[in-house]
Amino acid sequence: MEWDFLKNKNEIKNIKAETIKEFFKQSPRWQKKAIKYINDPTEARSLLNEAVNKASLHQSGPLNDIWDSLQTLFSLIKDWITGDYRGIPFKALLLILAGIVYFVTPIDIIPDFIVGLGLLDDAVILGWIISQIGRELDDYRVWKTNGRVIDIEVSQVD
Repeated sequence: MEWDFLKNKNEIKNIKAETIKEFFKQSPRWQKKAIKYINDPTEARSLLNEAVNKASLHQSGPLNDIWDSLQTLFSLIKDWITGDYRGIPFKALLLILAGIVYFVTPIDIIPDFIVGLGLLDDAVILGWIISQIGRELDDYRVWKTNGRVIDIEVSQVD
């Protein structure tokens, strides 16, 4: 898909900045939902399945630039849900799950039903989260490659 209206780099930066700013304004909403998933692995698995399905349907387009990192992020969450990987700090886990909740929610900053724009905000938020947790993703990749055991227990959150 052509993004003719986004060829100006300043427009792209402004859209990204405004989207992230709005995500922060709504942050308590996304974090509250994310905590629900931290406390309920069965529900977290459903959320992850929904996110993977949605991403698979929209691989080309705005998600294309973050596709590989997004797959790593999904794998990390899957291994966290199963209990195989606990090396993710709580704040990073909360941010990841808040981003996934945002991604699967059809009515967000730019509603998904707006053709050509609906996934743009999702890609911006997920891309920003990926950039914020880069070290954690690198640690996970090393763990996944080496098969090391990292076990940090995440406690329930009220």
